[in-house]
Amino acid sequence: MDEKGKYEIVESGRFGYKHISPIPDASELSEFYQSDYPEMLQEGEVAEDVARLLEGEEEADREREWRRATWYTDIQVLIETTGPSASRVLDVGAGTGEFLSYMQDEGYEVVGLEPSSKIGEKAKSKGLEVYNKTIEEFVESGGDSFDVVTLFHVLEHVPNPVEVVESAYSLLSPGGVLVVKVPNEFNSLQVSARESLSLDDWWIVPPVHINYFDYDSLEAIIQSAGFTVEEKIGDFPMETFLLMGENYVDDQDVGSKCHEKRMQFEKSLPGEVRRMLYKKLADAGLGRSATLAGVAKDGK
Repeated sequence: MDEKGKYEIVESGRFGYKHISPIPDASELSEFYQSDYPEMLQEGEVAEDVARLLEGEEEADREREWRRATWYTDIQVLIETTGPSASRVLDVGAGTGEFLSYMQDEGYEVVGLEPSSKIGEKAKSKGLEVYNKTIEEFVESGGDSFDVVTLFHVLEHVPNPVEVVESAYSLLSPGGVLVVKVPNEFNSLQVSARESLSLDDWWIVPPVHINYFDYDSLEAIIQSAGFTVEEKIGDFPMETFLLMGENYVDDQDVGSKCHEKRMQFEKSLPGEVRRMLYKKLADAGLGRSATLAGVAKDGK
């Protein structure tokens, strides 16, 4: 169902990120994520990266191997070079538990939060400690203290991104590290591809995504919660495929082929080269996603 007509896009006056209006209330979102979202995810209508982990064994294994060799490795390096020695990690929006499993294999003590019980069961089936709670509910229940909190593709989904980041701050020990990853929306490559191919704003997908960030607006939120932003890193600018004539917006099969090429590119690069490249993209405001790492000034 096309939901775009029900909403308009407005800008947050304080932080500069964009969001849909009206913002769905908590009961609407809870019902959506417990019922419609898991089905849409299974059918590949949303969050294609997570959907691939729910595909057949071969597809999921390829996705998992790529994540571990690139994305998760880069996040681990980011954590270990940003703050003091870390041992306890809380992954908010843990999904199927892939990042938790990776970090546990690397010797970290891990805990996850996944509000969707259907998706969270996948993580629990791996023996991971995952709670079907939001971060606010976890804080209210007396949540423990952590050295690292990660928020991967969470803030675009929630009606209160500022409060979520503030909750993360309250769970961190002094000097603890927050790592946030969000889609980098309305970036210059995205806008150029939209105009070149006469597309609509395909990245606007309410109510799945409520908020639309870039590096600057994300940094403003993180700083307002009491963090010092220490690092910014991008990732592969998928919009370049559109600008080269590979229209993955209108053809899911083209999208799958583009993703395969992206995986091959990233796995072929030495890690230090990949990270250097993606830091440069962040400096230019580019990359399909924006990742920022901040250090808590005081913490819990």
